[in-house]
Amino acid sequence: SSKLLGEWFAAQTPRHYVIRVESLFGGVASSPNESRGSSLDFLADALLKNETVRAFTDRVVSPSYVEDVADAISEILTRELPSGLYHCVGSGSATWFDIVTALASQLETETPIQQITLDNINLPAKRPKFSALSNKKLADAGVAIPSWQDAVRRYATERLASTSTNS
Repeated sequence: SSKLLGEWFAAQTPRHYVIRVESLFGGVASSPNESRGSSLDFLADALLKNETVRAFTDRVVSPSYVEDVADAISEILTRELPSGLYHCVGSGSATWFDIVTALASQLETETPIQQITLDNINLPAKRPKFSALSNKKLADAGVAIPSWQDAVRRYATERLASTSTNS
Protein backbone atom coordinates (compact mmCIF):
# COMPACT_ATOMS: atom_id res chain seq x y z
CA SER A 1 0.00 0.00 0.00
CA SER A 2 2.91 2.38 0.66
CA LYS A 3 4.19 1.83 -2.88
CA LEU A 4 0.76 2.57 -4.32
CA LEU A 5 0.50 5.70 -2.19
CA GLY A 6 3.92 6.84 -3.45
CA GLU A 7 2.78 6.26 -7.05
CA TRP A 8 -0.37 8.27 -6.37
CA PHE A 9 1.61 11.20 -4.95
CA ALA A 10 4.04 11.10 -7.88
CA ALA A 11 1.15 11.19 -10.33
CA GLN A 12 0.01 14.48 -8.75
CA THR A 13 3.06 16.27 -10.14
CA PRO A 14 3.10 17.73 -13.67
CA ARG A 15 6.06 15.64 -14.84
CA HIS A 16 6.71 12.31 -13.19
CA TYR A 17 7.93 8.79 -13.80
CA VAL A 18 6.86 5.80 -11.80
CA ILE A 19 9.20 2.91 -12.56
CA ARG A 20 8.04 -0.49 -11.39
CA VAL A 21 10.74 -3.13 -11.07
CA GLU A 22 10.53 -6.68 -9.88
CA SER A 23 12.97 -9.36 -8.68
CA LEU A 24 16.03 -7.11 -8.99
CA PHE A 25 19.45 -8.73 -9.01
CA GLY A 26 23.04 -7.73 -9.65
CA GLY A 27 24.95 -4.68 -8.64
CA VAL A 28 28.02 -4.78 -6.46
CA ALA A 29 28.62 -5.87 -2.89
CA SER A 30 29.81 -3.23 -0.44
CA SER A 31 33.02 -5.16 0.10
CA PRO A 32 34.55 -8.41 -1.21
CA ASN A 33 33.50 -10.24 1.97
CA GLU A 34 29.91 -9.01 1.96
CA SER A 35 27.05 -10.79 0.31
CA ARG A 36 24.75 -9.01 -2.11
CA GLY A 37 21.14 -8.68 -1.04
CA SER A 38 18.79 -10.02 -3.72
CA SER A 39 17.18 -13.45 -3.88
CA LEU A 40 19.17 -14.35 -6.99
CA ASP A 41 22.38 -13.17 -5.31
CA PHE A 42 21.73 -15.48 -2.34
CA LEU A 43 20.94 -18.34 -4.71
CA ALA A 44 24.12 -17.71 -6.70
CA ASP A 45 26.13 -17.66 -3.46
CA ALA A 46 24.68 -21.06 -2.50
CA LEU A 47 25.28 -22.51 -5.98
CA LEU A 48 28.89 -21.35 -5.95
CA LYS A 49 29.37 -22.95 -2.51
CA ASN A 50 27.75 -26.16 -3.80
CA GLU A 51 24.95 -25.88 -1.22
CA THR A 52 21.55 -27.30 -2.11
CA VAL A 53 19.16 -24.52 -3.11
CA ARG A 54 15.39 -24.49 -3.03
CA ALA A 55 13.42 -22.82 -5.80
CA PHE A 56 9.72 -22.27 -6.38
CA THR A 57 8.14 -24.10 -9.29
CA ASP A 58 4.87 -22.18 -8.93
CA ARG A 59 6.03 -18.56 -8.47
CA VAL A 60 6.41 -16.66 -11.75
CA VAL A 61 8.45 -13.44 -11.81
CA SER A 62 10.19 -11.07 -14.21
CA PRO A 63 13.86 -11.07 -13.16
CA SER A 64 15.39 -7.63 -13.60
CA TYR A 65 19.13 -7.09 -13.87
CA VAL A 66 20.12 -3.84 -12.17
CA GLU A 67 22.36 -2.84 -15.11
CA ASP A 68 19.47 -3.26 -17.58
CA VAL A 69 17.10 -1.28 -15.36
CA ALA A 70 19.64 1.55 -15.04
CA ASP A 71 20.16 1.60 -18.82
CA ALA A 72 16.40 1.69 -19.45
CA ILE A 73 15.86 4.52 -16.95
CA SER A 74 18.67 6.45 -18.62
CA GLU A 75 16.90 5.97 -21.97
CA ILE A 76 13.58 7.13 -20.50
CA LEU A 77 15.19 10.33 -19.24
CA THR A 78 17.38 10.95 -22.30
CA ARG A 79 14.50 10.48 -24.72
CA GLU A 80 12.16 12.41 -22.43
CA LEU A 81 9.43 9.82 -22.76
CA PRO A 82 5.95 10.90 -21.73
CA SER A 83 5.34 11.04 -17.99
CA GLY A 84 3.68 8.09 -16.41
CA LEU A 85 4.01 4.56 -15.19
CA TYR A 86 6.51 2.16 -16.76
CA HIS A 87 7.29 -1.46 -15.95
CA CYS A 88 11.05 -1.86 -16.20
CA VAL A 89 11.84 -5.58 -16.04
CA GLY A 90 13.78 -8.19 -17.94
CA SER A 91 11.86 -9.36 -21.00
CA GLY A 92 9.87 -12.50 -20.41
CA SER A 93 8.96 -14.32 -17.24
CA ALA A 94 9.84 -17.59 -15.53
CA THR A 95 9.48 -19.57 -12.35
CA TRP A 96 12.24 -19.26 -9.79
CA PHE A 97 13.10 -22.89 -10.57
CA ASP A 98 13.62 -21.99 -14.25
CA ILE A 99 15.79 -19.03 -13.27
CA VAL A 100 17.95 -20.98 -10.83
CA THR A 101 18.35 -23.83 -13.31
CA ALA A 102 19.55 -21.35 -15.95
CA LEU A 103 21.87 -19.71 -13.41
CA ALA A 104 23.36 -23.05 -12.34
CA SER A 105 24.01 -23.92 -15.97
CA GLN A 106 25.75 -20.59 -16.57
CA LEU A 107 27.80 -20.98 -13.38
CA GLU A 108 28.69 -24.48 -14.59
CA THR A 109 27.68 -26.08 -11.31
CA GLU A 110 25.78 -29.27 -10.71
CA THR A 111 24.57 -28.15 -7.30
CA PRO A 112 21.27 -29.83 -6.42
CA ILE A 113 18.17 -27.67 -6.86
CA GLN A 114 15.19 -28.71 -4.77
CA GLN A 115 11.78 -27.94 -6.26
CA ILE A 116 9.34 -26.37 -3.80
CA THR A 117 5.92 -24.70 -3.98
CA LEU A 118 4.49 -21.74 -2.12
CA ASP A 119 2.06 -24.09 -0.38
CA ASN A 120 5.00 -26.04 1.13
CA ILE A 121 6.76 -23.03 2.66
CA ASN A 122 5.67 -20.82 5.53
CA LEU A 123 6.87 -17.37 4.42
CA PRO A 124 6.71 -14.36 6.77
CA ALA A 125 4.78 -12.43 4.09
CA LYS A 126 2.29 -13.86 1.61
CA ARG A 127 3.64 -13.87 -1.97
CA PRO A 128 1.59 -14.01 -5.16
CA LYS A 129 2.11 -16.97 -7.47
CA PHE A 130 2.21 -14.68 -10.50
CA SER A 131 3.95 -11.33 -10.18
CA ALA A 132 5.53 -10.99 -13.62
CA LEU A 133 5.32 -7.59 -15.29
CA SER A 134 5.33 -6.63 -18.95
CA ASN A 135 7.71 -4.01 -20.35
CA LYS A 136 5.61 -3.63 -23.53
CA LYS A 137 5.06 0.09 -22.95
CA LEU A 138 8.83 0.67 -22.92
CA ALA A 139 9.33 -1.60 -25.93
CA ASP A 140 6.63 0.32 -27.83
CA ALA A 141 8.55 3.52 -27.01
CA GLY A 142 11.75 2.02 -28.46
CA VAL A 143 13.40 1.12 -25.16
CA ALA A 144 14.45 -2.51 -25.40
CA ILE A 145 15.28 -4.50 -22.29
CA PRO A 146 17.16 -7.77 -22.80
CA SER A 147 15.58 -11.10 -21.90
CA TRP A 148 15.93 -12.43 -18.39
CA GLN A 149 17.93 -15.33 -19.85
CA ASP A 150 20.48 -12.94 -21.37
CA ALA A 151 20.62 -11.00 -18.11
CA VAL A 152 21.25 -14.18 -16.09
CA ARG A 153 24.03 -15.14 -18.53
CA ARG A 154 25.74 -11.74 -18.14
CA TYR A 155 25.23 -11.79 -14.37
CA ALA A 156 26.76 -15.28 -14.10
CA THR A 157 29.76 -14.19 -16.19
CA GLU A 158 30.27 -11.21 -13.87
CA ARG A 159 29.89 -13.38 -10.75
CA LEU A 160 32.41 -15.93 -12.03
CA ALA A 161 34.86 -13.14 -12.89
CA SER A 162 34.50 -11.55 -9.43
CA THR A 163 34.82 -14.96 -7.74
CA SER A 164 38.08 -15.71 -9.54
CA THR A 165 39.57 -12.28 -8.68
CA ASN A 166 38.63 -12.66 -5.00
CA SER A 167 40.18 -16.14 -4.72
